[in-house]
Amino acid sequence: MAINKDWFVKKINGFLMKDNANKLSFDDRSLIFNANTIVGFALANDPIFDKYKEIIGEFHLTPIEAFKKFCERNSRESTFKDLSVVAYVLPINEETKKENFEYSKEMPSVRWAHTRLFGEQVNQKLQKYLVNELEKEGIRAVAPMLEKYIYKVNSNIWASTWSHRHMLYATGLGSFGLSDGFINPRGKAMRCGSIIVELNLPSDASKRPSDPYKFCTKCGDCIKNCPVNAISFEKGHNKHKCSEHVISTIPYINEKYGINIYACGLCQVGVSCSSGIPKQ
Repeated sequence: MAINKDWFVKKINGFLMKDNANKLSFDDRSLIFNANTIVGFALANDPIFDKYKEIIGEFHLTPIEAFKKFCERNSRESTFKDLSVVAYVLPINEETKKENFEYSKEMPSVRWAHTRLFGEQVNQKLQKYLVNELEKEGIRAVAPMLEKYIYKVNSNIWASTWSHRHMLYATGLGSFGLSDGFINPRGKAMRCGSIIVELNLPSDASKRPSDPYKFCTKCGDCIKNCPVNAISFEKGHNKHKCSEHVISTIPYINEKYGINIYACGLCQVGVSCSSGIPKQ
């Protein structure tokens, strides 16, 4: 079987449609993520991954570094020549976006909070599923986020050793926005994932915009929506101010919805880029 973009799209959309993990556990049992993914490829030796060490930090791993850790951990050999990154977008249910925008100017709605917690569980389950499906085809793959010896988070600066959003940019799926969200054809209201595959896949680097903020129109919608003024035209996204607010939502979500998670997402809903790339 040919492993190409259609293969990944069908696998991901099929998983989202069939797996019960992608259904809200209350109300109408609707899908957490729409089965309408987009997928992008980048070669592991793309120079942009070295640039990320300057942009994000030296701690951020290149795909080759991450795959080497995987091989060392599992006593496997590789030439590290035929490696590619596969990145994908999981669009959030339209009703969830609508509810979160209309619910409150400070706290997240129940559907949004559930999407933040259980949606990420879906995302991680999907990454494991893709790795397993590739292995059935005799192709090695690793999901860096699922491997604790690869994926680490620096909570002081809210950055990790493997950034899914930056993998989306590397694979030509869109650009960043003023709030640091990722604007793409399915919209900024999404979660995303990425894996490393031991396969030479056709790169989408030519689709990568030279301006990392190309699709942000600077409309200011996210600035107006932010409950703690953590976004501005002058300074962009204040991660620390944002994270303080997001963490402060835990008691509310715990009390109101009975789940232990933090959430906000107001910069992703009721904005011009919520469901697609806005007109320039």
